[in-house]
Amino acid sequence: MNAPLPHTPGAAPDAVVRVLLIGEGQQDDCGLLPWFGRGELSHHRADCVPAAAALAVIERGECDVVLVDHRAWGAPGLELGHEIQRRNADLPLILLVEREDGALAGQAMAAGVADCLGRDELTPGLLRRTIRHVLRHAAMQRAWRRGRQQLELFLHQVPCAIAICDAQHRIVFRNARFAEHLPDFDRESLVESGGTPWILRQGERCWLVTSFPLPEDSGGRQTGIAATEITARVQAEEGRQRQGQLLDNLMRNLPVLVGRLDGAGVVVEAKGGLGPGGIRGEALVGQRLSDLFPQSREPLAHALRGGEIGFALHGTGDGREWHADFHAVGQPDGGAVFIGRDVTERRWLERRLLTVTEAEQQRIGVDLHDGLGQKLTGLACLATALRDRLTGAEAAQASLIAALANDATIESRAIARGLSPVQLEQAGGLIAALTDLVESTGLVHAVRCRLRVDTPEDEALPHLTAVQLYRIAQEAINNAVRHGRARQIAVTLTAQGRERSLHIEDDGLGFDDSSPQIRPGGLRIMEYRANLIGGTLLVDTQPGAGTRIRCHFALADAPAAGRGPAVVAPPTSAP
Repeated sequence: MNAPLPHTPGAAPDAVVRVLLIGEGQQDDCGLLPWFGRGELSHHRADCVPAAAALAVIERGECDVVLVDHRAWGAPGLELGHEIQRRNADLPLILLVEREDGALAGQAMAAGVADCLGRDELTPGLLRRTIRHVLRHAAMQRAWRRGRQQLELFLHQVPCAIAICDAQHRIVFRNARFAEHLPDFDRESLVESGGTPWILRQGERCWLVTSFPLPEDSGGRQTGIAATEITARVQAEEGRQRQGQLLDNLMRNLPVLVGRLDGAGVVVEAKGGLGPGGIRGEALVGQRLSDLFPQSREPLAHALRGGEIGFALHGTGDGREWHADFHAVGQPDGGAVFIGRDVTERRWLERRLLTVTEAEQQRIGVDLHDGLGQKLTGLACLATALRDRLTGAEAAQASLIAALANDATIESRAIARGLSPVQLEQAGGLIAALTDLVESTGLVHAVRCRLRVDTPEDEALPHLTAVQLYRIAQEAINNAVRHGRARQIAVTLTAQGRERSLHIEDDGLGFDDSSPQIRPGGLRIMEYRANLIGGTLLVDTQPGAGTRIRCHFALADAPAAGRGPAVVAPPTSAP
């Protein structure tokens, strides 16, 4: 198709319309040339050429509309009309006939003629109106074809497979992507879908197909088809579903509980469960976790503020004790996620290990007190007797031996009491054991160590609780002396209702609990001991500012007991 003519008739009121008259010869057989350039056709200019020379004029773009005399039309004229349309589809043709001839008009219209005019009734006004009409019609067709070309170019460039079906669902247009990837498109699926988008699978490719109605034309209502490739999206969704199924299977078979809290601490999602504790994720949804386990309120509040913290729950269920470790992490957009795992067997093993350790310490303590202590006492007595029988330098040496033996006896008995504090077996024995620990620390390490007690007199704590509190105080004091080089240590045991707190504070060097060079052994053991009695272990330390350790717990018959949780501070580091 040739490019549109540079001259656009009707663009301005004074534009000159160029008319080409085609007759049998060079003469104006129709007698129309005198009409142009005057009167109602004053803005029209006409040239008369024979049919043989018309194509050259049209090829040069020297006319805006063509008037063809019916005598030049005939069979050669039909070919001429087709050739004009082939070279310039936008050029309108008007056929001049002697009188109304339906057959001739039908042939002309099929050949691309825009209108037919009877020459015997033709007037300058009618000719002007007809020319204006066909020019406008040609301009609209030209704009329509240009828009169609742009639309088809767009449809070929979009990253979608596009097609158009007629009323019988035959494909009348398809872009290159549709032709390449959907050559065997099942048109019956258009009827089955009823306009609802559906997924079409072709081999490994997946397409999201959408159909939509188009405006009716002469051929009836058409239907547009748009297919977008979603292979990667479908594969990702299938992979996500497989991972979800795997996670669900794991959550159903592992003693693990995971969930999410909103900004108010309410469980909005939870999966899995802790069998020994009877905690199921589905039962937690919609409830405030800190209300179910009151002692978790402080760590959960820390997590909801954007922090990260661990805590432990313990209690009894179905006649047996259970333990679970939890970890909560705050989310940037509010709320927190948590994960819990059953550690009942591990807690039992830890308790057994600690019990064995306690038994071995007691055995060593008894051996020191009854074995080595007695021998050192006997050695002191013999050295004293020998001193009494000697004189001079020998007597002084014997006296020194007796003094050293007595000092060794005192230290061995202090070590024995530390390893096996017999006071813990008695009512109120924890206070007596702590008093002895404080005194022996001051004696052996030459530091100022004091104890303050603010609890009911003769309070009998369970033996396990008393032992673990004593060991926590003992470990904290040893760390303060050996690693913190403390000169003053304060041990405080307080009570408030059914709550109890053990504080150990020193003026030592302190440490950076975030440093990877700090070994976590000491504090880790104290955390384990706090877990065994359902307590919270909090550590506050800074380099050069000393160390403060707090163990907070509730008595066994407190309201929070049974299913009440124990809270453990985030893992910290200690020398």
